[in-house]
Amino acid sequence: MAGTTLSFLTSCTAEQAEPVLMEELAAEGMVQDERYPGHWFTAGGLAYEYWLQVPDYEIEPAELQLIAQVAGAPMRCDVVLHTLVSDPTDGPALARIAQRVVRRTDGWVFIEFRVPPSARLLRHLSSVGRCIEVGNAAYLDAAAMAAWLIHPDYHFVK
Repeated sequence: MAGTTLSFLTSCTAEQAEPVLMEELAAEGMVQDERYPGHWFTAGGLAYEYWLQVPDYEIEPAELQLIAQVAGAPMRCDVVLHTLVSDPTDGPALARIAQRVVRRTDGWVFIEFRVPPSARLLRHLSSVGRCIEVGNAAYLDAAAMAAWLIHPDYHFVK
């Protein structure tokens, strides 16, 4: 799949999460395509899309159990944000949207790192929020995601 993809989990249902997501897409300056409700465009014409799915569609049950245990609630929706064409601004835009949505819906952003994250980085993210390490990736709550967005090593694997 071309472009950039970022997903996050929320304890809200898809019906509860979608309006929040739509508000945050609009807050990022995007406009919804009237013909295709899941498609949005930036002022510069970059195309974005999203879809909502059940968490266990792509995530292993043991991983979901771990997240539910740490979060104190089961995750009920997996939100996938995707840009149709890669652009240097798409990753940070996706991450900002995801961070704001998880803040409002008690969710967790899935970040896959290029290389295994250092213990120092994980301690830093955990000191400002909550971070669940899963191999070469982590789930970050809204506070940890906000810290990751401004970290000098910020990135995620598409």
